[in-house]
Amino acid sequence: MGLERLDFLAKAFSRLPQAIDGQIEATVRDNAPFLEDANTAQLERGKDSTGADITPEYTDFTRALKEIKGQPADKVTLRDSGNFYTSIIAKLSGKSVELVGTDPKTDELVEKYGPDILGLSDLSLDEFRQDYIKPDLQQATRTTLGL
Repeated sequence: MGLERLDFLAKAFSRLPQAIDGQIEATVRDNAPFLEDANTAQLERGKDSTGADITPEYTDFTRALKEIKGQPADKVTLRDSGNFYTSIIAKLSGKSVELVGTDPKTDELVEKYGPDILGLSDLSLDEFRQDYIKPDLQQATRTTLGL
């Protein structure tokens, strides 16, 4: 390996942290819908971001209404009309992301069921890292290093 190549690699390695940070931001931004869908999928399973069942359970009246509508009544899904689900958005700030609900009843739901209804479980985060972040970082590293 010649000195020019070593010099190129030394400079590329110095640029690598910035390239990685930029790629993480781009990957999160470009794949925000995955994050939003992963949050609603958890809710559909009756789970919050810690993997725990959403509590408190529905009242008998709410369970009866859910059965009439053909919706699951055996677990709390926080889905009635679907407005809360569609209001969940990924709010991006650099490399960090926060899932927030923009539906008017979000504050009431968070008050009753806890802040963990918004956010992703470790399993969902691991899936995002493996399926989106890792391949993009590998490609960014190869590109930056000229490999």
